[in-house]
Amino acid sequence: MVSVMLLAIFGQGAPAFDFDVRAGLRVRVAGVPVVTGSWLQYYEDGWKKGYYSTNNTPPPVKKLDADTYEEDLSGYEGVATGKITYHRAGEHLQVHYDLHWGGDQPAKIELTAGMISAQVMQNGSLVADGKKARSPAPTKYIVPGIGERRFSDDASDYRFDAPLANVEVKTSTPTTMFDARGYDQDYAEGKSLFWFGSLGLDVSKDKPVSFDVDWTFRPRPAAEAKSASIDMTSLPAAGVFTPDERPPVIVPKPRTNQLKFDKPLVLPGSYDFPAGRVRFWDADFLVGLKRRFEIPPPDKKGATIHVDGGVSKLGFHPGGYQITITDHSISVLGEEDEGLHNGLRRLALLVFPHGGKLALPTGYLGSNPQIQWRGVHLFVGPEARGFQKKLWERVLLPLGFNKVVLQCERTEWDCLPNLKGVPGYMEKKELAGLFDDYRAMGVEPIPLIQSFGHMEWLFEKDQNLDIAVNPKVPYTIDPRNPKSKETITALWDEACDLLKPTTVHFGCDEVDMLGFPNDDATLMTHLWAMQMPVLRAIADKHKSQFMLWGDKALAPGEAVDATNGDSPTQAIQRRAALPKGAWIADWHYKADPKIESFLPSLQLWKKEGFKPFASAWYQPENVRSMDLAADVEKAGTLQTTWCGYFSNEKAFVENLNQFSAMVLAADYSWSTRYDKVANLEYDPAQVLRKMYFGQPRPITPASGTQLFQGEAKRDLTATDLKFKLGEPIGLRSLLSAPQAPSSVDLKVNAKGKHVAFALDTLDLCDDAETIASITITGADGKVLHTQPIQYGRQVRSAEDSGMSAYADRVEGLSIYELQLPASTDIRKIRFEALTSRGGLRAHGVVVW
Repeated sequence: MVSVMLLAIFGQGAPAFDFDVRAGLRVRVAGVPVVTGSWLQYYEDGWKKGYYSTNNTPPPVKKLDADTYEEDLSGYEGVATGKITYHRAGEHLQVHYDLHWGGDQPAKIELTAGMISAQVMQNGSLVADGKKARSPAPTKYIVPGIGERRFSDDASDYRFDAPLANVEVKTSTPTTMFDARGYDQDYAEGKSLFWFGSLGLDVSKDKPVSFDVDWTFRPRPAAEAKSASIDMTSLPAAGVFTPDERPPVIVPKPRTNQLKFDKPLVLPGSYDFPAGRVRFWDADFLVGLKRRFEIPPPDKKGATIHVDGGVSKLGFHPGGYQITITDHSISVLGEEDEGLHNGLRRLALLVFPHGGKLALPTGYLGSNPQIQWRGVHLFVGPEARGFQKKLWERVLLPLGFNKVVLQCERTEWDCLPNLKGVPGYMEKKELAGLFDDYRAMGVEPIPLIQSFGHMEWLFEKDQNLDIAVNPKVPYTIDPRNPKSKETITALWDEACDLLKPTTVHFGCDEVDMLGFPNDDATLMTHLWAMQMPVLRAIADKHKSQFMLWGDKALAPGEAVDATNGDSPTQAIQRRAALPKGAWIADWHYKADPKIESFLPSLQLWKKEGFKPFASAWYQPENVRSMDLAADVEKAGTLQTTWCGYFSNEKAFVENLNQFSAMVLAADYSWSTRYDKVANLEYDPAQVLRKMYFGQPRPITPASGTQLFQGEAKRDLTATDLKFKLGEPIGLRSLLSAPQAPSSVDLKVNAKGKHVAFALDTLDLCDDAETIASITITGADGKVLHTQPIQYGRQVRSAEDSGMSAYADRVEGLSIYELQLPASTDIRKIRFEALTSRGGLRAHGVVVW
């Protein structure tokens, strides 16, 4: 959790580095992140219990003088306290920790003094206490754990000599530094980091911790900015763009697939409907087709295709469908309206380019959803309506989802006037419109409003603290206060009157995670027993089904994880307070390939008279195992997202791994196929990217211009687009290629609307970091387009296996295409570095 507390930038005569203590220590040198965060956590020896973490409760920051800032720590009911002081002195950054513990039993502190960018330091050397340490270059590790990841024995003086800067860090007591690349912890996932700090400081009531860290940053002189200009060879060439005529991947996997792509039915664009125009044909099939292809005018000489379809009793579950295609006809039948929609959407996705025309395979396809309750969990916000409409129409409806749980407490409710004006909250009328959109799409929308714990939203701006269990750490409302019942009831009355739901989700996960007195499980159960009848009365009053998360009513041993029920006795009492027949979102996020690991909790809920649905997150093995366990127990599935409180395309792009997991969830929950994720015939991230970002593509090959350095002597690379420059054009990176120019102008002579690049970078960079720009200039010297290039959006390093949101990945390269407003003469393409790292490289450019 990031708390935007402070941004302190130092300059004017000092070395060129700055720091901020927003969510811990962050340091940039020459604009490049060197230290990317810090935190500490108090815990019981042996990690039996976590007491307090600055990650969960970021401390407030205050400025003491021009160069000094202080964080004031207080957690676990004021038992864990302390101060962290940051003082800038020339090239030094001095950090002092004064940490206290008021508990009767001693505790431990894990102190992460800094997460150091491995990408910045890996091309240098490391010395620990005057002795040469193991190289910081990437290494493969065999044994799990920290052991072989350590760079040296614990030391008090570490010195990096790296291309960007010399960095020295001294500590008052010996500390640990280890390679966290590929380490099995959330903070290391997908990142290039070295962990630095103390793994276990002893603290007690009589023995506080005093700890000092002195950072020194000495930037190396920046290379002089240089420009280069290259006269490109512009060769006219046929086939710079070739339509992809491969059979499309079918997700979810159908029950029966007898389609023959080698015996296609060519679509001339003319259809007739002997039994009357098929319902949803235009909205589902034709619109879906136009999203994928540039549709040519009807071929007047082609044969008319006969089309029939409708709702039929197929013996499938609702949503199932069958498609039959002959050499002159198309038939789509669905089980209920949902099935007809699904069939026509699938038909649009089966179309493929064939010899310059559009075609369908002939044969039969039958698809029957094995799990009938298939949902996703999303948030709301000012941009949610437009974004979610696009997400569902392009991705989630074609994948077969039929439920959505919308976490919508952050809305401008009339009954909570003291929260008016909180940034990012959604307008009521827009929320109502979003629910109407879902019903129009045939999707059941379920409002989720946290109504017990996770109530930070209710206490924004220090409001409503009188109904918090702990006003000092406002997180959970107190059912003992009658005003608590009045507030929640009024809120749900307003929400139900507005949204007309048939099911209501009350949240109720992790209720006592923060601010709960002495972690008292008995008190937690008592308050739970008071709050559940209040929530049940709300559901009954509005004739809605009752739904909540299940973790607080599962004891350790009753599930694979998310067992926050404290003990079997407490968990039993909490389950007894729930209405029989309630829907339980049984969430477990462990990436366990064993399906049987996820059966016990589903079986327990069913045995005791509840209706569970398996709720997974983004880890592929978690999704597969949870969904297949749901099939075994005939439960539903819910694919959750946790990427901030506001739903928009920015959050989508920043968390593509969570949304690409929806592709897996759609497949496993519909087909219940047993294939391992690694053995699937598709990459879920690429399926998601093409469905969401895909633009209409030409169906005939396009001629255009190949750009080459010097004389083109080599064959072109066979990709979706054809690329070969010879040696790649590379920009300067202080980390990898300081001798390269900081900008390169390609002088070209080409004409077209599309400009496509084969790109990569020399360096791994931060997600969404803007590393370069590409500017295209026309024949009259007018700039036609300038495109910022962001890491993870248009490009990635060849060694980074992640997806580029706006580009295809082919053999490690990102194939990124710019579209100009119209076909135009192009005379110059400029690549310019915008940061000291990145090292953008262009391996090929084509124009058509």
